[in-house]
Amino acid sequence: MNSSEAIFTVDVEEYFQAENIQDSLSKQKIASLPSRVEIGTRKLLDLLAHHGGTATFFVLGCVAEKHPCLIKDIVQAGHEVASHGYEHIPLHKHTPTSFDADLSRSIKILGDITGQTIIGYRATSFSIAPNMEWFFSVLKKNGIVYDSSLSLSLFRKNYRSLWSDILSSQKNLGILEFPPSYINLGFIRLPIGGGYFRAYPYWLTKYGLSQSIAQRRTPPLFYIHPWELDPSQPRFSLSPFNLMRHYMGLSSTETKLKRLFSNIEFASIRKYIMSQHYYA
Repeated sequence: MNSSEAIFTVDVEEYFQAENIQDSLSKQKIASLPSRVEIGTRKLLDLLAHHGGTATFFVLGCVAEKHPCLIKDIVQAGHEVASHGYEHIPLHKHTPTSFDADLSRSIKILGDITGQTIIGYRATSFSIAPNMEWFFSVLKKNGIVYDSSLSLSLFRKNYRSLWSDILSSQKNLGILEFPPSYINLGFIRLPIGGGYFRAYPYWLTKYGLSQSIAQRRTPPLFYIHPWELDPSQPRFSLSPFNLMRHYMGLSSTETKLKRLFSNIEFASIRKYIMSQHYYA
């Protein structure tokens, strides 16, 4: 990975597994909805192939079970598959025991499908929080080399505490941390990726990633979800806030991504840590 590259990551989950939908619909309704995860994922694979980039795909185990051919195609295209857990459950709803079971289940499924060792993890909605030092111990037990569950933007509660306290536990266990990049405006840190990418004007995201590449604060990292490239997905009657969070900018995501790929080179986390000799 050279000095002009950033890391591209994808959270492979269904549109109805997003928090905005999960919080608004009954379990019975969600269970009846059709899968659309292949639509956005294959668009991303095509874009990456066209621009010559590689990415890390954090895949839910329950999605991989239903779409093994899609996961195999991700690997065949030269990308990394990492764990997003088995079910889309925030960490604060887990105990150490339940998280261990969820993580190990996902790792086995992904390993069996890809034939590769799974070394990375990202929690649902970057949901690591204070008093979760056990989290890294469970990762270590399951052979995880790096994590990408911590957001350092101003919009995340207790981010200073997370950075100073939780990461001290993570460092002691030797697990690498890859947080999403943010736009540093001096007194404020704006998140980059996902819904923020859809909401911002394109130039603001490009500025933030370019700033991060130039300053090398942490490896520049961008994230997206397949459903954000699927403007034809079903529409639900949600709260005004959730409507905005989930549907804003869906029709322009693909166009913005094409511009981003044309301006910035992207690579996977595995490629980065191998280039830095963190992992053989």
